Amino acid sequence: MRLIFFAMICVLLLGCAPRGVIESGAPAPEASVREVFVARFRQDTGQVKNFGARRPGELSFERLSVSIPPTHQVGQVEWPRGTPDARTDFVTVDSETYPDMASFARAIAASDRSGERESVIHVHGYNTTHGEAVYGAAQVAYDMDVPVPMVIFSWPSAAQTKGYVYDRDSALISRDQLEELIVTLADDPGRDVFLTAHSMGSYLLMETLRQIEVSGRLDLHTDISGVTLLAPDIDPELFRQQATRIGDLPEPFIVVVAEQDKALRFSGGLTGRGVRLGTLTDPEELTGLGVTLVDVGTLSDGKRYDHNISNTSPAAIAIFRKLNEIAPPGELPALETIIRADQAEDGLLSRFTRGQ
Repeated sequence: MRLIFFAMICVLLLGCAPRGVIESGAPAPEASVREVFVARFRQDTGQVKNFGARRPGELSFERLSVSIPPTHQVGQVEWPRGTPDARTDFVTVDSETYPDMASFARAIAASDRSGERESVIHVHGYNTTHGEAVYGAAQVAYDMDVPVPMVIFSWPSAAQTKGYVYDRDSALISRDQLEELIVTLADDPGRDVFLTAHSMGSYLLMETLRQIEVSGRLDLHTDISGVTLLAPDIDPELFRQQATRIGDLPEPFIVVVAEQDKALRFSGGLTGRGVRLGTLTDPEELTGLGVTLVDVGTLSDGKRYDHNISNTSPAAIAIFRKLNEIAPPGELPALETIIRADQAEDGLLSRFTRGQ
């Protein structure tokens, strides 16, 4: 199931008021339901199922059953704009909490009826509410028809544009908690773990993988079944240093880029360097690391700064779904190349299957 994670989760930056709030409601017979397992490192705000920017002392664990309406449009999250209605909106129809990491891990394994024996852990990006992380996960699971358990690591983003520096600090503060989640799930000898991250979440994930390598708690090359970084907000020189310290990266190791990503251009301006890993289009920049660059820039739908192409563009979703159908696990090598999605679909698919 590795290729399906090209389109893994980047949260939607929608202008709702209040923005990105999880709402509970009654199920509708015609709606579909997706389970999202949540490892939450956010302080309780006092609002039901919604958590804010404050940094807690420990992780909390839950499962949310998210209903996707029959009117759902590919690449979108239909947020409630009044009384939640499962016939037209994303709503939470069931939930369960777990007292500790061990029971959380057992629940994830027990939920897997796919036969794949794999879970995915996703790390959301900058300027993301808890609700956007959870409902974005459900949207991608539904649109991509993901059969394996989906786990979200929800860290304390300020969820506002001016919170960039706060979010960078929160990402670093969250490394130990993400390490515990990855190590616990990857330590199960009967299951594989695939890791994905979006935007600043890629920075958090790479710092955590480096930390795990230094600690020796996992052999990342063998214990992690693959990694996908979507629009990663990382300095390319920092990424090279992180990857070099890790050594043998998990395979496949995929970096999804778009040169015109306006959000990353903004980030680059803040850092004073301009270019970010998610805007690279020259594979020579990553020579020797065993990384596959995938350029999705031409699949843009022109929405929201081109920072969420992988899971909001219907064209991108269609291609990634087909890729998953034709390529069994392990058939995508970690190429030092760039695969451009501006080619005809068949040409793109043949390059994956030939491993060129």
